[in-house]
Amino acid sequence: MMNDNQMCIVNSLEEESSDTQKIIQVNFFSDIEQEDILKTKWLLSKYVDMIDVIKNYEFALQQIENGMSAYELLSAEGAIAKRESGRELTADVTANAVILKDKRHTNYKFYQFITNNIRFAINNMRDPHEGLAAKLLFIDGKKYLMAQQYMEKGYRKDVPGISATTFADKRRRVIVNIANSLKTNRTLDFVTIDYGRGRNKEGEIGLRMPEVN
Repeated sequence: MMNDNQMCIVNSLEEESSDTQKIIQVNFFSDIEQEDILKTKWLLSKYVDMIDVIKNYEFALQQIENGMSAYELLSAEGAIAKRESGRELTADVTANAVILKDKRHTNYKFYQFITNNIRFAINNMRDPHEGLAAKLLFIDGKKYLMAQQYMEKGYRKDVPGISATTFADKRRRVIVNIANSLKTNRTLDFVTIDYGRGRNKEGEIGLRMPEVN
């Protein structure tokens, strides 16, 4: 017999699967498949987190420009540095700082690439309701109900209010359009779904990070 936590997980997975199927039903692109929708939804859910990483890295660079030494930077990020190597970084602070910085810079550029492509897809939506819905949900990271209520009340003079049902439909079309854009520019190639042993049937989604030479 399942406990409450297991029941919540099952319900969440079922709702996610149902949502994906509804999105596929409004798909009018012949080459967009279910995996593309899953990858796109996952990427959109990570957008705000990636923006945080970008901002934090830019702040760190600014601190270096302002005179913070490599040792001070590592001290400020000791926990991160330790996780990278599995041990305390004490032997060669300067060398380790360079290694850490190189990897961080690669991640930074990669996240910039991903987030720029997401913004491009959203900014190029022709339907004003879809564009606003995408901005509220994915760029601003608002909860579904908050975004739906905002658009229902029609706070923007150039975007008339819409019903909850219409908002749900617009959101699905938004995801399809973004999926098409991200597949066309091959952004989705960097998103993987692992169906290996021990995974749930929906698979485990993640990013295939670029290699650091």
